Amino acid sequence: MAMISCRSQNFASGQHYSCGQQRGMTIIELMIAMVVLAVGIVGSMALVVLAIGYDSASKQMSNSTALAQMVTERIMAVPASTNTVVTITDCTNTAYNVSTSAGGPTVTSLGDLDFTAATVTSYYMLYTDCDTSGRQATYDVRWNIQAIANSTNAKILTVSAQLKSAGNNRMVFAPVTTIRTIVGQGT
Repeated sequence: MAMISCRSQNFASGQHYSCGQQRGMTIIELMIAMVVLAVGIVGSMALVVLAIGYDSASKQMSNSTALAQMVTERIMAVPASTNTVVTITDCTNTAYNVSTSAGGPTVTSLGDLDFTAATVTSYYMLYTDCDTSGRQATYDVRWNIQAIANSTNAKILTVSAQLKSAGNNRMVFAPVTTIRTIVGQGT
């Protein structure tokens, strides 16, 4: 019967190993590695949640901008020297009268329209936007038109839009989008 030796020697490094000594990770090292991994996974999940939230806010900002741009273009299509009413219809066939004469809600110091103040008739609408999957979102759109002194051919137009509701979805962040322009330059 041959005898197996448990002793080993690494001649290059001068280290000796016996059968009782084993190289590898201890349970404490393994637990520390698992904690570090768990912290990394939780941090990554928080980033995913934030990214989804910012994506939703970006989508709402794009929709608000498109809606404010549409109202701006409809008002700009009317010569600045006339004061007529334009009709805009949303996807639920609700018609809104859009006044093109001077007036409207107050403009805040930041240049946006004041959504905390009461609405002004013919200078606001609760526009409903429908998508292809049947979901609806309602936007609060307001505009202010200011006459420019000594000019009958130009007006300052400010249009602001903000998401009011999105069906059953609760929106945490609905930024205000504002477009400012001068209507009737040279017309």
